Amino acid sequence: MNSKCIYMVMMAVLRLMLTSAQSCPFHMDIAPCLCTEIGPSPELDMDCSHVVDIDQLMRVFQADFPSTNYRRLSMTGTPDDPIPISFLPDGVFGSITFQEIVIQHAQINRVDDYAFLGSKDTLTMLTLIHSELTSFPTTILPLLSDFRELDLSYNHLVFIPDLRSSSLRSLTLAHNTQLNFSDRVFDEIDQIIDLNIAHCNMETIPPGMFLNMMNLSTVYLEYNKITHLDAASLHFTRTGKHTYLELLNNQITTLGEASWRPVFHAISEHGDGLVMLDGNPLDCGCSLAWLVTSSSFLSHLALGATCANGTAIHDLNPSAFDHNCGR
Repeated sequence: MNSKCIYMVMMAVLRLMLTSAQSCPFHMDIAPCLCTEIGPSPELDMDCSHVVDIDQLMRVFQADFPSTNYRRLSMTGTPDDPIPISFLPDGVFGSITFQEIVIQHAQINRVDDYAFLGSKDTLTMLTLIHSELTSFPTTILPLLSDFRELDLSYNHLVFIPDLRSSSLRSLTLAHNTQLNFSDRVFDEIDQIIDLNIAHCNMETIPPGMFLNMMNLSTVYLEYNKITHLDAASLHFTRTGKHTYLELLNNQITTLGEASWRPVFHAISEHGDGLVMLDGNPLDCGCSLAWLVTSSSFLSHLALGATCANGTAIHDLNPSAFDHNCGR
């Protein structure tokens, strides 16, 4: 092979290497967004925290991008200076795909049904918090093939339709104080491990709400207005070794044996999980004897649980319950 042929082959290989490597666009083409190359590969991150309106954001993603696969998109405002974008339309990110999208402290009140469709094969995590969402397009969820984590906390969500996803592992809806949903809202997200619906002003838990969650490990329900839970509300299909049920600072007064014994039995049988009931005005009469007289069950009640008069449940005398409650 002559020198000219060798040169042409080398140049072809070099061009292939340059076009296949992940690289950022020319910085002026995507201003005010910033692209960062992460690691030796490299992976690409995009920060669009300084966009001033939706038109500017859409223009950024119409630029010439040498690489279309990005690790993360970040858009971060502050409480005093939120990102001035009110909605995310379909196609907003053009042909660019992301594995993670994190948006916080924005004025977004609407997300179109398919705003994230371009990342349907890559998106694993979406965080859209401290914004003004009143609804969210859950129809996109079944189309996201490897989607694992959704956080919509600190919004103004009024209603969440029934959810469907075969991959979702973590769902956070906390701090949506007007949130409503149907009794079957979680029936088709059976791979959920962590569920957070704290600070939502919930007054009750629908019967069977957790029934189809085969891998549920942690449930955050603190700072709601729950007064009573019946057996059907606390029906878990399976509890794992590290199951945590957090009901701090609700208005629960009674731990009825029919409702709560199966929960404590499942947790004590399978591992070292905890039921957290701190801040509830619990009735510590004979209706609680089943718990106080069982050292096994009691070891899975967090130490902060108290009677309505402030006495710690762990300080109650089991012998007194045996004597006075006919056990």
